[in-house]
Amino acid sequence: MRLLLSTLALLVAHVAVSTAALPYYGNPAPNAGVVAKMPIHRRGGPVYNPDSDADLARFTSVLQSCLDRYSRTKRELQGNRVVRRALPLTDKLAPIGEDGSWYADVELGNPGQNIQFDIDMTSSDFWIESTTSVYGTRFEAGNSQSYFSDNKFVFRDCIDSLDSLVLGDKRFNVHFAHCSPPRASIRTLNPSGGIMGLAHSSLSQTSLPHFFEDAKEKGKLAGGVFAIEFNKDDPSASAVISFGGLAQNHDEPLYAPVKTFGFWQILFKSLMIDGNTVLDNIQGVIDVTSPFVLAPPEDVRIFYNAISGAQPLANGFWSYPCFENPKIHIEHGGWFFPLKDASLGKVKDSGYCVGPVVEADIAGLWVIGEPFLKGVLAIFDFDQKRVGIRVV
Repeated sequence: MRLLLSTLALLVAHVAVSTAALPYYGNPAPNAGVVAKMPIHRRGGPVYNPDSDADLARFTSVLQSCLDRYSRTKRELQGNRVVRRALPLTDKLAPIGEDGSWYADVELGNPGQNIQFDIDMTSSDFWIESTTSVYGTRFEAGNSQSYFSDNKFVFRDCIDSLDSLVLGDKRFNVHFAHCSPPRASIRTLNPSGGIMGLAHSSLSQTSLPHFFEDAKEKGKLAGGVFAIEFNKDDPSASAVISFGGLAQNHDEPLYAPVKTFGFWQILFKSLMIDGNTVLDNIQGVIDVTSPFVLAPPEDVRIFYNAISGAQPLANGFWSYPCFENPKIHIEHGGWFFPLKDASLGKVKDSGYCVGPVVEADIAGLWVIGEPFLKGVLAIFDFDQKRVGIRVV
């Protein structure tokens, strides 16, 4: 009976349930702010390809970058709720231009300067680092007629700044930290560029105004939301991010409330493999910047024990016989959504595929990344503190 109900849920999950309630790019609500959209890209191209040999060395490097980002936070009890807060950093806010990171080409200043902003869903800060390195995209504050700063330091070598920012074809004013490390600092050898923090304000290192809260309060955005949708037909692994609403019209997504403020953390009630429930009550953080699904080691072992012939590789990765081709679904909002990619690629000359779920000790959390997000529209709602998901 459970298998029958699960199958019915999978079928119904693809059916439209109502007209979209959020404003979308093609028809912004009059007098209610705007919706802006823009493409984002995976730096270095796709991290994995289910049809090709897996690059395990690159996997390990990108995994470490993911783990480093999550190590910069801590859990705190605030009143009757748990909040994720940023750990105080002493050197720099975050690495820029790392392999595998998602980035957007953004016009900053007047006249506009093209700056590549890395997407970060574990921080809420907008900030720019201008170094003497020939790598990256350097912002010259003195060349912008609209740049303003009171020279107040908000982080080491970083001052409170304000300038105009173009997202897609919409212009906003944005507070950001402009960081200029001294020439004697090793940081000045790092690439120039920016970070676009898309987490809640509790994960700020600078305490500057949160972009979404500020833009919504000033009536610049139609809604305090952003949404991410992968281009399923683009082999270069591009996606579209929209601010204020949806990039295109969709049926109403299914929502779940944010459980711990800071990350976009929600409860996934169960995970199924080939129609059988394997795990329950998964605390999952939605993170487009992760090319993997990360999980506690004990959960990963349970997961792969449900796939015949699965075995560990190294550095937290597992493999399974490719012919098994497991069908993996996660329950969200009472519905079952599929993992678009059940394989990260093939283990060379072995007949085995690398599984999408990877061991990572992040305080009992799962990180739900690209293998799941490639199959859905994901909506992150600051106003109502919830995450919406819809199969696309």
